[in-house]
Amino acid sequence: MEQTQPLIPMPKIGKPAKVAGGLRVTQVRTIVQVAFIVLLIALPFTGLFHIDLSTGRFVIMGYQVWWSDFFLILPFWIFVISAMTAVYAMLGMVYCGWACIQNTFSEWTNALAKFSFGSAALGPGFGEVSLSGVRPKKVGLLRKLGQWTIFVGGVTLFSLTVSVIITAYVIPPRTLFHDLLTGANHTAYWLVLGIGGVMFLNLLLVRHYWCKWVCPYPLWQHMFKTDDTLKVAFDHSRRAECTGCNLCVKSCFIDIDPRDTKNYSRCINCGECVVVCEDYMGKHGKPSLLTFHKNGVYVAEDGTTKARRLSPGTVRFVVATLFSLVPLSLFIYGIVTYSPYRVTFSQVPGRFDQFEVGLYNKTPRPERFVLGEEGLPPSNVTFGQTEVSVPPGEHRKVVMTVGPSGVLAPGLHNFQVEVKSFTPKPGQFRQNATVYIPSPSQG
Repeated sequence: MEQTQPLIPMPKIGKPAKVAGGLRVTQVRTIVQVAFIVLLIALPFTGLFHIDLSTGRFVIMGYQVWWSDFFLILPFWIFVISAMTAVYAMLGMVYCGWACIQNTFSEWTNALAKFSFGSAALGPGFGEVSLSGVRPKKVGLLRKLGQWTIFVGGVTLFSLTVSVIITAYVIPPRTLFHDLLTGANHTAYWLVLGIGGVMFLNLLLVRHYWCKWVCPYPLWQHMFKTDDTLKVAFDHSRRAECTGCNLCVKSCFIDIDPRDTKNYSRCINCGECVVVCEDYMGKHGKPSLLTFHKNGVYVAEDGTTKARRLSPGTVRFVVATLFSLVPLSLFIYGIVTYSPYRVTFSQVPGRFDQFEVGLYNKTPRPERFVLGEEGLPPSNVTFGQTEVSVPPGEHRKVVMTVGPSGVLAPGLHNFQVEVKSFTPKPGQFRQNATVYIPSPSQG
């Protein structure tokens, strides 16, 4: 008869389970949370990524990515979605528990509340209730003032930190700090204070209430869960050994009973309950009643550990992984064929004899363009500039004039505008066009 087998081995008596380099599950999760926060900070502050609000374009390592860069935008997001599907099919709602900044900062705020008031349940917050029946101790006015000063000060610091990080995604960090220090642009103040204010109320009052009752993202992750998805499981065959200490319930900041997780869809596989059960049962010389399980792994009658090769979870993971290779290939193609500049050509409104050439530099370095024309007499064509240097991320417009009209016969004349770029990637743009020369009577 098949039995469920923990993906992370049951601890030996008195020895907690290790998952990587001698670290426990909760320690690894903390490292992942911090690493994710560091990554979010590094993206804008190192110039790897930000959004140009004035143009609505993405800027990656100084290179502009426009919405018209089809093979970069669409394949990237399809790849992300399909890759996340593969991860959720195997590991469940790990994003919420291991990477989501709402959960991470809510946990840190709860830790601050515990430091300030003695328990997270004693601090403010809609979603932070006391499952252990903790009653607030009577303290003096000065001590209570000190508790609230520490808590509110810490929440304010968290909020401003998050606000500056988010604002740095839409205002380059150097510009942001210059505007904040000099007051040169009040937009920076409004963004930092606005985002910071929302985050302050969130961390002060909402926190995990959003995760438990409002956020729609867990539903997206839950859609891909199967019986083979990694989950916290309770050893019901040893239920009699449970002493009812409720340490697992108290450790769960999502407010579920880990002993009955099959009836809940909100477990985020954080592992807090597993660790406290390991510690408690280890003191009594017994293995943990809670652990991570994956039903696709089982113990055969001969005692060997085996895995179903074609379990539903495995099939879903393989299909999602293979599908993700398609957008990944298109994304790589988009990188290879990416054009670092863009040229537009249009007629000046209300003028038969004038055209406008738009030169857009999408790179972090100056771009040199040379303009030319074929099909019309050279003496009949005048460019505002024939050689133009466009600064990084900016654009220039050059007017082309055809005339005087006496040189060309009345009627339509075909010609071709040519634009050459030399740095950083040589390229050539050609545009066919037609100019209409009116007769003297129409002139």
